[in-house]
Amino acid sequence: MAIKTTAMGRKIIAAIIAATLAMPAFLATPAFASERKTLTETTSRVLQKAPGEDIYRLTIDPVTIDTGGFQRAGVGFNGASPGPVLVFDEGEEVEIHVKNNLDVESSIHWHGFILPTEMDGVPGLSFDGIAPGETFVYRFPIIQSGTYWFHSHSGFQEPDGAYGAIVINAKEREPFRYDREYIVQLADAHPHRGAKIMRNLKTLDDYYNRQQPTLGDFFGEIKEKGFGAAVAHRAAWGNMRMLSSDIEDLQGFTPLINGKSAAQNWTGEFEPGERIRLRFINSSAMAFFDIRIPGVEMLIVNADGNNVQPVLVDEFRIAVA
Repeated sequence: MAIKTTAMGRKIIAAIIAATLAMPAFLATPAFASERKTLTETTSRVLQKAPGEDIYRLTIDPVTIDTGGFQRAGVGFNGASPGPVLVFDEGEEVEIHVKNNLDVESSIHWHGFILPTEMDGVPGLSFDGIAPGETFVYRFPIIQSGTYWFHSHSGFQEPDGAYGAIVINAKEREPFRYDREYIVQLADAHPHRGAKIMRNLKTLDDYYNRQQPTLGDFFGEIKEKGFGAAVAHRAAWGNMRMLSSDIEDLQGFTPLINGKSAAQNWTGEFEPGERIRLRFINSSAMAFFDIRIPGVEMLIVNADGNNVQPVLVDEFRIAVA
């Protein structure tokens, strides 16, 4: 099963959404007790505890971001972007050792987690950050369940690739069942690193604005509308201090599913008749994704880690977290 998405940049960052979806076969029997499943496609990416130790180990590393259309330097966890999948159980106490292999300060923020302030991972607010070459130990109880994600909270490291998914298994059986599940972690990758993008936008706010109006376009408007109407049209945009082509601050993103572009074609396999749980996470910098699986309806059963009254949809939009 290949999932195709369209991404639309927006100037306003929307609320957090980490939706868990399942196929409409659930409608046949509205309440089930689920059995715990293994994350099918991501099993090889699930981070295991260190051998002989009751701890998890993560590293923050330089990586190469490869979309099939471009390559650039980036940041990842344990040598990859996205990083490994973390799977916890509700009620356990976790200890995670994070070593910074970058030459700049870094951090990990546990997005959506309820935990002690000093473990939140926001430099300058909850702790000092992780210096180059240093290791920071996160310790906190898992008091919730659902789908979440983790990412760097330092500089532009998150849009540069420093993000990963988290699944927390609930203590109690969930009120729905499924045959297999996949994480679908969405992101957007740009040929320029975040620091370069910011520098370019501070230098020229329309640096990434494509197809800007030209003098030739102005003469074309005069021919089509007349001189007065053409001047009035340009003056209206001038009074707003923007161009008619200014629909977003930044263009040129490549949408990614689990780190792969459409050309690289991430695929989730299933057998006919199976019920599939898809854990959607939007880890993008500024892309909204419209999700549709042609010919298949989806049942939304969980949002932001909480079970919800199931809602049957054929498409949904997921905003920036």
